[in-house]
Amino acid sequence: MKDLRMDTRVVSLMAWSGIVLVVCLAVAQGLLMGFIPPPSPDMSAEEIAQLFIERKLGIRVGTLLECIGFTFYLTWSMSIVMFMRRMESGMPVLTYTSIANNGGGYVFFLLMPITWAALAFRPEALDPKLLQLVNDYVWFIFILSWPPFALFTVYIAVAVLRDRNPEPVFPRWVGYVNLWTAAMIMPAGLIEFFTTGPFAYDGVIAVWWVWLEFFGWIVVMSWVTLRACAAEKRRQLAEDGAGVSA
Repeated sequence: MKDLRMDTRVVSLMAWSGIVLVVCLAVAQGLLMGFIPPPSPDMSAEEIAQLFIERKLGIRVGTLLECIGFTFYLTWSMSIVMFMRRMESGMPVLTYTSIANNGGGYVFFLLMPITWAALAFRPEALDPKLLQLVNDYVWFIFILSWPPFALFTVYIAVAVLRDRNPEPVFPRWVGYVNLWTAAMIMPAGLIEFFTTGPFAYDGVIAVWWVWLEFFGWIVVMSWVTLRACAAEKRRQLAEDGAGVSA
């Protein structure tokens, strides 16, 4: 019979890719593009256009790095899904739904740097109002795309809290952290109503709070998944030892 045991080395690398994603975002969007914090939605079209002209090279290099780094959302999320399958008994509904959901989330991640790269390709030739509109659109993709990511946290929470394995795959507190994350990123939905203040797309609540919650969640889930990989490796070694003894 084919050995269907989990390859913990591969899954560990996939879990680490979530940390790579966070680092790529910080370097690309913060240091290279200068988009941490985001440009204010209250800026004029001419100001936004000048910003893209002045930062053209940094935005191009930053979006290239983001296109690479954001790809790791898919590998990272699948490392969690591998363990969700261990938590489910019977038909793995949450596992299958998470795979489809995360594929869609991955598309949102890539749309952002691709669109910014297009704006920075020849910003001098673009109408400032068009550039402003498309820039708003990218930030809306970045922040208003929160529902599929929140849904994934709910799927994880349900899987963790329903885990009936003798030794739970993830601690139960991980389920509650995921439910908290789902609730705390919901203010992201308010950015379309404000151009200034805490709920604008450069605001304290809609951006800083939501970003800390979301990317902090990625770090926490990377850590617990790596711990689960280590536990799985120990279990496999114990099985191998028992088989040799027998």
